[in-house]
Amino acid sequence: MNDYGIKTRNSIKASLEDLIETSADNNVTVSKLLKTASVARSTFYVYYENMEDLFEDLAMDYASRIISLIRSNRSSGTGVQSYRDAYEIFINFVAEHKKVYSMMLKNLKLERMFLNSIQNYLYEQYLQDFPSKDSKLLQYSAYACTNYVYSIIKQWAEDDFDKTPEELSNLLTDSIGIATDIFYSNK
Repeated sequence: MNDYGIKTRNSIKASLEDLIETSADNNVTVSKLLKTASVARSTFYVYYENMEDLFEDLAMDYASRIISLIRSNRSSGTGVQSYRDAYEIFINFVAEHKKVYSMMLKNLKLERMFLNSIQNYLYEQYLQDFPSKDSKLLQYSAYACTNYVYSIIKQWAEDDFDKTPEELSNLLTDSIGIATDIFYSNK
C-alpha cells in the first residue's frame, strides 16, 4: 500500500476512534464516519469491505500499538521488572482508550483477534528471554499469563474503570510477579 493509502486508512481509523470516544450512543455508521473523516463513500470501500472490516483493522492496530509501546519502553533485559513494565504499558494504553476498548470487548471476534496478537507477542518474547525452556510450556505460560492479565483488564472495563491504572498495575504486578518469580528462580 502506498503512503496515500496508509494515510487514508489511518485517517478513517482515527475518525472511528473519535466517533466512539465522543458518541453518546456508540452507534457509529458509515455515514457518520465518512462525514467525520471527510472521506467519500467510494474511498471508504476501497480500503474496507464494511464497518466490521474497519473494526477488525482497528483492533489489530491497537494490538500493534500496544506491542510497539512495550517494545520501545520495556526495561532492558529479561528481568521481572521488564514484564511488570509491560503490564503497566498495557493498562495505561487501555486507560487512554477506554471507550474504544470497551467497544471491542462487546465483539467476540475483535476481542479474540486482539488477544491473539498480544499472546503471540508474549510467546515470542518468552522464547527470546528463556531459550533453554521447553517452547510448548512457554507457549502455555504466555497464553495463561495473557489471559489472566486480559481477564482483569476486561473486568476493569466492565466495572467502568472504577480503579486507577496505578491500582490495577499494582494488582497485576503483585499477582503476576509470583508466576514470573517462579520462572526466574528455575531459569
